[in-house]
Amino acid sequence: MSADGATPRTRSEYRLGPIAPDPSTTREGARRPLDADRDALATVMLDAYRGTIDDEGESIGDALAAVDYYLDSAVREHSFVWTQCGAVCAFSLVVVVNDLHYIDPVVVAPDRKRQGLGREMVLLCLRSLARDGQSEVGATITDGNVPSERLFLGLGFARHGVWGA
Repeated sequence: MSADGATPRTRSEYRLGPIAPDPSTTREGARRPLDADRDALATVMLDAYRGTIDDEGESIGDALAAVDYYLDSAVREHSFVWTQCGAVCAFSLVVVVNDLHYIDPVVVAPDRKRQGLGREMVLLCLRSLARDGQSEVGATITDGNVPSERLFLGLGFARHGVWGA
């Protein structure tokens, strides 16, 4: 337990490989992330995490700092933002850690969850990575985030161990 009495959260690493090329087209409304998306991405992230296992009581300032970090480290040619009617509804970013591409985070607006959008966002990243010749990809998921665990396991990812261990 942490000093405040809460149980510390752990994250697990999941991996998929080899990645099979997929000639499918991109979802209408999907595009690469832009610096101008910063505020919208932070708002969607904050709203999506609120009340979930990933909610740590963050403020909009915390969410903006997280988005800044992700945008600075994202491999944008493999990352996606999905908009509808000009509003960001979901995004999935790809980062590289120790020479391996990771899809992290995958964020879906609360009113868009359970519609297959998270799955489609991950598939967009996988298709892009496969076209680029990547053979393996990872993801990190907070242990107990059942929807994310189901999503990645359903796409063929396997739990690889505790993240950072």
